[in-house]
Amino acid sequence: MSAAAVTAPWQLQALGRGSARELVRELAHAAAGAHTGVLRVTGEPGGDLHVVHGLVVAVASPGAPGVRELLSRPGRISTGVADLNVVALMSAVDGAFAIASGWIGGCQWQTLPAESSVPQDSMPPVPGVESWWLLLEVERRLCALAHGRISPHRNNLLLTERGRVLLSTPGTGQRGEILLWADGRRSCRDISMLLSRSLYAVTVEVVRMLDDDLLAIAPIEPERPAATESAPASGGRSLLPRRRRGASGINDTLPPRPPQPQQRGQRAVTPRKPERTS
Repeated sequence: MSAAAVTAPWQLQALGRGSARELVRELAHAAAGAHTGVLRVTGEPGGDLHVVHGLVVAVASPGAPGVRELLSRPGRISTGVADLNVVALMSAVDGAFAIASGWIGGCQWQTLPAESSVPQDSMPPVPGVESWWLLLEVERRLCALAHGRISPHRNNLLLTERGRVLLSTPGTGQRGEILLWADGRRSCRDISMLLSRSLYAVTVEVVRMLDDDLLAIAPIEPERPAATESAPASGGRSLLPRRRRGASGINDTLPPRPPQPQQRGQRAVTPRKPERTS
């Protein structure tokens, strides 16, 4: 299967919309031309895809734990070079998933020598995977989470009452680790970093816990405008915003009409009092 084949919209429905098309197109062109360089993806969280001769050897993103973080997870036992290669491959796929599940602003190539295109901390780099395989893995993950309606980066998580009860129960395992950090200020990305676990694995578990009513999505608080005037000295009054004269800007377009002098013989108009009826 060629890299250009994955650009078909019926094969990449999740990656076939918006700015993700540019990422798919650039990787397809890199594979076709055996390009070497770093494809920098701007956005939130964004990241870098390291490509050598058209093959993706590493993906680094601030939205997902890297190889070092995944290896540092407590209780993990390495079994040698083969295990390191598996972890490096998982990190590359997870980094690509983090980029695609966020907001993509654009892509730009940084041309570097082949020996400089591999990050020094990849421990070790992926031997090299076809871009179409990487994109299909990302597509599969995005489709699997489509029903969850949660952003791994923007939505913060809260404990429900059932979640608090489960957290107080011993032996909760990996769910207990997630519940421990669900304080309304952390997202799936934050928790995956704290636990040194794959972003996709944490997001999948969070979706299941949302379905089980163990977690809830914290409401997004609107940004409060900066105070322009000092608060009144009296603490009993409600702090309502004061309207400043001319704040609407209407006088910048239509200047106020100057006061007109009263002409001689003109009677001043006074409001008529309502008549009393029996």
